[in-house]
Amino acid sequence: MGYTDQRLYRARALEPIVALGDVLYVLDQSGPISKYDSPYFAVVGIEPVRGLTPHNLLILWSQAGTLAGYGTAIGSTTLIPEVASGNINNGAFVEINNPKILQQGVKQLFHCRFALKTLALTGIKEQDLELQVYMPGAAGKFGVLSASPGFVNMVDQFQDQADAIDSPAQNANQSLPAAYPLIAPRDDANLSEMFIWEINGPKFRLWNNGTAAVTAGAVGIRLWGFRYDLAPLTPNPRTWVDQWVYGKIRKAPPCPNRIIVVPTAPFSATSSF
Repeated sequence: MGYTDQRLYRARALEPIVALGDVLYVLDQSGPISKYDSPYFAVVGIEPVRGLTPHNLLILWSQAGTLAGYGTAIGSTTLIPEVASGNINNGAFVEINNPKILQQGVKQLFHCRFALKTLALTGIKEQDLELQVYMPGAAGKFGVLSASPGFVNMVDQFQDQADAIDSPAQNANQSLPAAYPLIAPRDDANLSEMFIWEINGPKFRLWNNGTAAVTAGAVGIRLWGFRYDLAPLTPNPRTWVDQWVYGKIRKAPPCPNRIIVVPTAPFSATSSF
């Protein structure tokens, strides 16, 4: 696909970051992962991922705890076990911790983007909701040192072509543009990009930033991306060569393409200032 390890917020396009047979170098919050023989993995499988639940809307919060038509199966009202429920008072939040539906198998990596969506809220407008993401559960994402995690708000969400002016989702504060831009909303969702490594999924914190309680409706995310099946590579002093990887010269498996470095969590430095 002509893809390199350029920053994805520059590339925009939602594409696989690697091809079959390429090599990944995987990081967690402390640096190169140490669970296997090395942080290097061969990519042995790639699969597009979308529509984990009906309507491609993974419900994170529902006031009633169930929702007809939006369950985890067609015709079901049952939501994911981790779903939050009940009213969200003003200035309060609910948490959805590491939903199992987003967890991967052994040596699997999920590369995804998401968009925040609401359904028939009462009491506040969509832009009064703030979503925070922790990846994994203790490391704030989309923020900086003194403001971590960052906030994901409805004002940053791009409309899907199926959105209508009277739809209960997305339209309390918004109107349709005169013409849709020539870019897919999935591509413009690049700043919500994240990588889920094995079972180390995200924690979501949904805040009510309005002046009234949220007493009805639902909030969810739409996800798209790719699942990579990886095979760990064992260091071999006879065949591995010096390459520039993750900021320095390292012994690495020979690879015809540049080795892609993937952060699966925000880096947490331990040194003093």
